[in-house]
Amino acid sequence: MELWAKVGEEKKKYQGSFRAVMENLVKDGKGKEVQILCIHAPARERRRFKRELRWYDRDILKTASAIARWFYLRDYRKIRRRIKELKKRAKYISKGEIMYCPKIMAQVKELENKLSEIEKKLEELKV
Repeated sequence: MELWAKVGEEKKKYQGSFRAVMENLVKDGKGKEVQILCIHAPARERRRFKRELRWYDRDILKTASAIARWFYLRDYRKIRRRIKELKKRAKYISKGEIMYCPKIMAQVKELENKLSEIEKKLEELKV
């Protein structure tokens, strides 16, 4: 995706994945006036962008924020499902006590760290 925008008084070019472009647009445009000059993207991404733009009453920052947040929320849910699945698989009963496999719990800790990183990014993307 390629997007040309006027952020404040300067023209900027954002290029990369749909997610990266929207995230960078939000970061650069906070507190400034943003105007879209040109957009080059596959039809699917253009449709999605236009639909979200209509939903947020032509507010470009809110639209970009919503799209970027959606990508992170999708990852967040995926990781939460994985944690739940791992905990279920790691659980075993030993002498009447519920125990968890230490190797799998180490994986769960890593995934929980990823969740906290995603939460921070979601906070940054709020407009």
